[in-house]
Amino acid sequence: MGLLCDEAAASGARRGGRVLAVGLALAAGGLSGACTSRPPAADDAPVGPYEVVDGWPRVPEGMVFGPALDVAVDGRGRVLVSHAAGRTSGNDAPIGEATILVFDPETGELLDAWGEGLFVYPHGIEVDRDGFVWVTDSEQNRVFKLTAEGKVVMTLGEAP
Repeated sequence: MGLLCDEAAASGARRGGRVLAVGLALAAGGLSGACTSRPPAADDAPVGPYEVVDGWPRVPEGMVFGPALDVAVDGRGRVLVSHAAGRTSGNDAPIGEATILVFDPETGELLDAWGEGLFVYPHGIEVDRDGFVWVTDSEQNRVFKLTAEGKVVMTLGEAP
C-alpha cells in the first residue's frame, strides 16, 4: 500500500502531461513513504486519465529509496528522481548513496543511479533542452549542472 507525498505530487503537477502521471504514480506508489505517515485516502487517487501503476518503479532490493524530492523527464523519456536515500532535511554531510535515480518510463526499471557523496539534500531536479541535469541542494545552497551520466559540469554557489 503506497503513501502520498504532497510535495512529490505537486512537483510532478508543475510539469503537466506524462510527468504528472509519473509524479503521482511515484507519490502514491509508496516511493514517498518517508514523506507522511498517513495511509492513502480515496481522494488521493489521480483525477483524469492517470493511474497508479503498482510495482513502478522497480528498485533493487536493499536500496534505500526516498523521500522522493522531485521528478523530471529527459529528452529520451527517462524519468529522473532526486531522493534523499532515507535522510531528512537538516543533514550536515553528503549522502553516501546514489541520490539521482534514472528509470525507464514504461517498465520502471532502474537504468542508472548516481550522485553518491555529492548532495546533502538534493531537493530539485530539472533537465534542460541540451540534456544537462540541474540539481539544487537545499542544505548546501548550491546548484549543480551535470551531464546525463552524473558528471559535474558546473556548480553555482559556495558550500557552507
